[in-house]
Amino acid sequence: MKNIALLFITVIGLATIVGCEKEINNGSDLPKETLILNNWIWEGMNEVYLWEAQIPDVDWRAEPDPEAFFYKLLFEEDRNSWIVDDYEELAAMFDGVETATGMSADPVLYTENQVVYFVEFVTPDSPAADSGIARGDIIYTIDGAILTTENYKNMYYQTTANFGFADWDGNDMVPNGTEISLTAIELNQNPVVYDEVIDYQGQKIGYLVYTQFTTGQQGEWLDELNEVLGEFKSAGVSDVVLDLRYNPGGSLDLSAYIAASVAPAAVMEDSAVFVNLVWNDLYNNYWAGADLDNDGMADGLESYQLRIRLPPSDLNLNLLTVYFLTTEGTASASESLMSGLYPYMDVVQIGTTTYGKCYASITIDDWEEPKRHNWAMQPIVIKYSNADGFTDFVAGIAPDYEVADNLLYAKPFGSLEDPLLAKALEEITGVSPLVKKSTGPESHFKSMPRPRKPLEERRVELPEIL
Repeated sequence: MKNIALLFITVIGLATIVGCEKEINNGSDLPKETLILNNWIWEGMNEVYLWEAQIPDVDWRAEPDPEAFFYKLLFEEDRNSWIVDDYEELAAMFDGVETATGMSADPVLYTENQVVYFVEFVTPDSPAADSGIARGDIIYTIDGAILTTENYKNMYYQTTANFGFADWDGNDMVPNGTEISLTAIELNQNPVVYDEVIDYQGQKIGYLVYTQFTTGQQGEWLDELNEVLGEFKSAGVSDVVLDLRYNPGGSLDLSAYIAASVAPAAVMEDSAVFVNLVWNDLYNNYWAGADLDNDGMADGLESYQLRIRLPPSDLNLNLLTVYFLTTEGTASASESLMSGLYPYMDVVQIGTTTYGKCYASITIDDWEEPKRHNWAMQPIVIKYSNADGFTDFVAGIAPDYEVADNLLYAKPFGSLEDPLLAKALEEITGVSPLVKKSTGPESHFKSMPRPRKPLEERRVELPEIL
């Protein structure tokens, strides 16, 4: 996907640090490298940030820590903008490539100070998958050590570690003697973790577990997605269940494409509005007055930087209802996919309330050539709403049917004993598989903050516009 920030800079002429060289070095004792970073942050945020009018008056020449300076500029309600010091690693991560084992695990407090991990899913063809680790496995020790509230994050993110596993006997964790050593590698992570055409009660139901809205570095993951949609279409599925329990977002373009593939055919053929985008005043006015489609007239509100419509899809399934499985880890582009379809079809949400992010961001690296640093900002630049104006779901989107994702009794993806999938099948066919009722984790388990590295905080990207 193209570096959209470069287009903004070219079109409008974002102030460059070269033109401010004397000013940067005037009246400050801070190192030049710090001042260059601070000026880049200040100029970039004051142009593209959604809340640029609320940026406080901070003297960038007096800030010794560029990272801390960036966070000083954020609007008090902004919990999603961020900054990193490795642009290349960030760009690769958005393509699904990062140094990882392929194992996604959720930490919970087991006793007063002891933490264990429940494995949510394993990426296909990863070190974790090759080692036999599976959804529902319980990590009890790392390198032989019991995990605590103080060490569980650092222990989990070692490049090489030995994981010890346990079983739950209904009352206690019982180490089972299984130990697996994993080494993180540069992994191109397939977001299609699982797919199946489920034949249930005489109906064919498409089921897809999808963990990131990314096309991949060379479009390989779009090809993978299309293969799944093609299988659904060939099988003549009557319904589709999209499992976004562990999907924190990605590309709005790809979200719109998936929406076009499951929406009623007439809605897709009509290029119906998927989402409307609101920028700060500078960019709202610029995009409305620009002629990006080269038809000789200002684009107005139809600018594709202000409105995303459903694109054509040869794999359209012409559905009237679509089912989503969600948790608090369902965010951003996942939420846009659900809300963008609300005006056009029945959207049934099963699980727990989503994260709550009706905003989108862009990646901004150094716009000078040659580049003077390798940092990148990911500021919020737009707020999106669906065609009916639905937005402001900052507390998350509540499900139609609340069913806990109880990893203590996790079932493999596709299992009819998975409570969330079972509920979807019940709503589709009227017949519930025989499953143990999901009551959530045992009362003495408490969720812990996830040990995410900064680069794992995946955010919504803007659409590719040229």
